[in-house]
Amino acid sequence: MDTQLKKGVLGLCILHLIAEQEIYGYEVMKRVQHEFPDIYEGSIYAVLRRLAADGCAMTVLRASDAGPMRKYYQITNVGRQLLDDTLLEWRKLCEGVKNLGIM
Repeated sequence: MDTQLKKGVLGLCILHLIAEQEIYGYEVMKRVQHEFPDIYEGSIYAVLRRLAADGCAMTVLRASDAGPMRKYYQITNVGRQLLDDTLLEWRKLCEGVKNLGIM
C-alpha cells in the first residue's frame, strides 16, 4: 500500500486503539505492525507523541511486572471528538469510493 495513504490513516488507527482501552506504546506498535508490517516503529511513536501533545491523548505511568514503568495512553475528550469527526469523514470517503464501484 502507498506510504502516503497509510500515513494518512495511521493517526486514525492509533486513536481508535487508545479509545478502545488504556494501552501502552509497545502494544500499540505491535498491533499496528501486525496489520501494516512496513510501518516503522518510530512513525507509530511519533503519532503517539503528537496525539499527546495535541491534547488528544494523555499518558499515565504504570508499574510493570516485567521491568520498568510503562507509559500507557488514554484518549481524552478532545481525542474522542477528533476520532468521531475523523470516522465520519472516513465513512463518507469509503462510501464515495464504493459508489464509484471501486469497492
